[in-house]
Amino acid sequence: MTSRVVFVIAGMCALLRTSAAEARTLSSIFTTELKGLEMEPLGPALANTVATTYPVASASSSVTYVFNPATETFERQTRVLGPIIGERAETIGQGQFNIGFSWSYVHPTSINGQDLSQLENLPSINGRVVSFPVPGGVMLADGRFTNFLPIQVMANLDMKAQLMTPSVTYGITPDWDVNLTLPLVYTSLSVSGTETIPDPRLPQFALPPCGSDPSQALCGTMQQPIPSASESAFGAGDLLLRTKYIFLRDKPVDLAAFLGVSFPTGNADNFAGTGTYQLQPTLILSRVIADRFEPLLNLGVNINANDVSRSSFRWAAGGSVQLAGPLTAVLVFLGVNEFSAQSDPIEAPFFFQIERNDLYDASIGFRYLFWETGVISANFIVPLNNSQGLRTEFIPTVEAEYAFSSPW
Repeated sequence: MTSRVVFVIAGMCALLRTSAAEARTLSSIFTTELKGLEMEPLGPALANTVATTYPVASASSSVTYVFNPATETFERQTRVLGPIIGERAETIGQGQFNIGFSWSYVHPTSINGQDLSQLENLPSINGRVVSFPVPGGVMLADGRFTNFLPIQVMANLDMKAQLMTPSVTYGITPDWDVNLTLPLVYTSLSVSGTETIPDPRLPQFALPPCGSDPSQALCGTMQQPIPSASESAFGAGDLLLRTKYIFLRDKPVDLAAFLGVSFPTGNADNFAGTGTYQLQPTLILSRVIADRFEPLLNLGVNINANDVSRSSFRWAAGGSVQLAGPLTAVLVFLGVNEFSAQSDPIEAPFFFQIERNDLYDASIGFRYLFWETGVISANFIVPLNNSQGLRTEFIPTVEAEYAFSSPW
């Protein structure tokens, strides 16, 4: 029994070499406790998921104003409220402010269709069995002799992020808005799991049952926990500056040009930012129909300024409908089509490979108008495909915003 324990501990140390660190980032877990599992590229992938995969709340104000020349004042338009996720072409109105605060919860549960709580290593990498050397060799249950044994590693990755996002929109002219958004991101990561020797998926390497041969030091199936780790962090995410200019109104649709610039102010090692500048030019089409329904279409590109090949095409299609009085329902379908994988491929993939993804979601929510210009919202983003990329079961978002005229 002592020999078995020594063997397992030695194997764990060889595969999962650990090092003490008093101060570390979430990404450092993959290079310390999990070193040897080739999971280092998962850090940038997780950071990209939190920072760009799931859109922040709309920069378009739910309440808009138009100038009434008869009274020489701006008056609130009593029309359908704007989208929660996605953009509409209408601007807020010259000299008008909209301040908002949203909270979102992001909990990835799968990657490339694999459950993150039950990640299982590949039995072989590049045609070679994932195994440990056995000094002196060992006899297998079928009588064969081997100097290595395959290993199965089951890992539980639990990553969570809470995004608390203040936002302000200002109407520079009747046709031109500018928005500033700075997410505050709390992220946490914990890792645990087990390793089993020999790998039960390869029965040809089964060992004799314990007790069948007292002289055999290695027998049966040996299972031990892998080193566990957990870490959390809080800080600012990537600063987002967004601007919109409307070119056409009711001809026959509203048409606006939108540009977002994302500054890498968030710590990518703590999954709070991408670590790169991002440009988001977008074309927006929308139209209010009968003051109750507003369909919209967004077509844009998220350009990675550091590596254009890692850019993505983004679109949103859906609309808002006024249900009754101050209550508006919103349904928007979202799509992200990556030009290429968003982080470096893994040279020797132990659990999975980083791949290019096509992601499709539905954003479903409700908005409620109060105090004439205040709006509260509740929304869920639900994935429509789960086999590609890092995915969640759903993403809840709540938001409050308030529009008012500039005091100057």
